Amino acid sequence: MRVEESVEIRRSPEDVWAFVVDHVNDPRWCKKVKSVERVGERGWSVTHKPVPLRPSMILALEQVQADRPKLLVLREEDRASVFEVTYRLEADGQGTRFTQSSEFEWKSLPKVLRTTFARGVRRDVQRQLRDLKHVLEAE
Repeated sequence: MRVEESVEIRRSPEDVWAFVVDHVNDPRWCKKVKSVERVGERGWSVTHKPVPLRPSMILALEQVQADRPKLLVLREEDRASVFEVTYRLEADGQGTRFTQSSEFEWKSLPKVLRTTFARGVRRDVQRQLRDLKHVLEAE
């Protein structure tokens, strides 16, 4: 499945890049992320709570590709899913157009629930981008 959303941020691509490439910032704009710990040169261990009323999970986050300040590709995997997340940053007249594309598959979710959970992923991405815009434009 695939979800793609964009937001305009009134900050330079370099400013946006510096913020999103440092995953310690993730809890500031990704509400489901509780903590982030670096594991190796391109890896992080993320404690997140993807589903309300369920316990937190550990997510392995790996930086797959980085082209400063235009492109960042990440691989995220926990016991329930695998995501390939791409951030594209493009300069525009007002600052930066930030686009997040997420390709994902569920490991064990019944097929009947996949469309419902995909809608949840889209809402999460939309919320994250609104929060990213708010955090960066308030600084």
